[in-house]
Amino acid sequence: MFPYIGGKSHHVRWIDSILPNGFTRYVEVFGGAGWMMLKSKRVASSQQRVYNDFNPLLANFYQCAVQDARRLLRLLEATPGSDTDRFRQYQRELFTDQPVFRAPDFDLALKYIYLQTQVFAGTPLSARCVPYFVDVNTRGRYPSKYDTIIKKLRDPKVIDRLSNITEVTQQDCIDVIDRWDSEDTLFYVDPPYHDKEFYYSQAFPKHKHEQLADRLRDIRGRFALSYYDFDDLHQFYHKDRFHWHQREVYRAAATRTSHRDNYRERSRAVEILITNYGGRPWQESRPARDSRHITRNITPEVRSGGPVR
Repeated sequence: MFPYIGGKSHHVRWIDSILPNGFTRYVEVFGGAGWMMLKSKRVASSQQRVYNDFNPLLANFYQCAVQDARRLLRLLEATPGSDTDRFRQYQRELFTDQPVFRAPDFDLALKYIYLQTQVFAGTPLSARCVPYFVDVNTRGRYPSKYDTIIKKLRDPKVIDRLSNITEVTQQDCIDVIDRWDSEDTLFYVDPPYHDKEFYYSQAFPKHKHEQLADRLRDIRGRFALSYYDFDDLHQFYHKDRFHWHQREVYRAAATRTSHRDNYRERSRAVEILITNYGGRPWQESRPARDSRHITRNITPEVRSGGPVR
C-alpha cells in the first residue's frame, strides 16, 4: 500500500501464480505494507483475511484504514506534505516521547504514515532519520509518496479490499500461527530478512528464524514463505521436503548508496518463495521491477516504540 522495506508490490503476480487453490482463510503473519492483501487475486477469493504485524504503529495504521478509510483520508487530505517542521514534530512525538495509545488511533495513524512516506526507500523510522520529500528532491519529476497514499485511499477498489480485511492483530509471529492454524488456512510469511536487521527498529535474530521454521514444519495449514538466501535457510527448509521457487529481482533499498557503475550489480538479488505444498516452479530469466467472520481486533494498549514487523 506504501513503500516499505521488503515490500512485495512488484512480486505479487509471481507469488500469486504459486499460491494454492482452496484456502478459505488467509493470514499475513508479517503484514508490512500489505501488498499481497491489497493486490493478490487469490487472496481476494478467501472468506477470511487476517493482517498481523508486530509493529504497533503499522498495526494501528491498518486498524484505522480497515475501520474507517474515509476518516483517515480526510485527516491526510487536511495535512500538507513535504513540511520539514511537521516531520520533525511527528518524529519527536512517535520516537522520542513514545506515547502509549489505544488502537484505533487515527491521529497517530496520520503521523506514522506521514513519516513513513517521506523518508528515502528502505530507511527505518527512528528519532534520527531525516526527511526525504520525493517531489521536492526530484523537482517534480516524481510524485510525493504521501500524495500517492492519499490517491490510493480515494480509490474504491482499495477501499473495497481494506473493508474485506476481517481482522487486524499485533502479535508475535508464533502466536499468530498458533491462533489461526487450520487445514483451510494459508499463511503468507515474509519475515525480516536474515542479516538485514539494520533496516528494522528491532532485530529478528537467528534463533527467531529457527523458531519460525520449527513451527511452520508442523502446521496443519499451508504456507508460502519469502526470503533471500542464506546458509541456514537450507537447513531450516530442506529441499527434499519443501518446494523452493525463485526469481531474480532488483532491490531498490539495497542501492541507496550505490554509485552508477555498480548500481545493477548491488541491487541484483534472488527472491525465494518456499512452500509446504506442490506448485508450479517459476524461474524468471529477467530481473523484475523492484459467510464472512468479521471481527476487527487489536491489542488495545501498545507502546509506539515497538519492533518493526
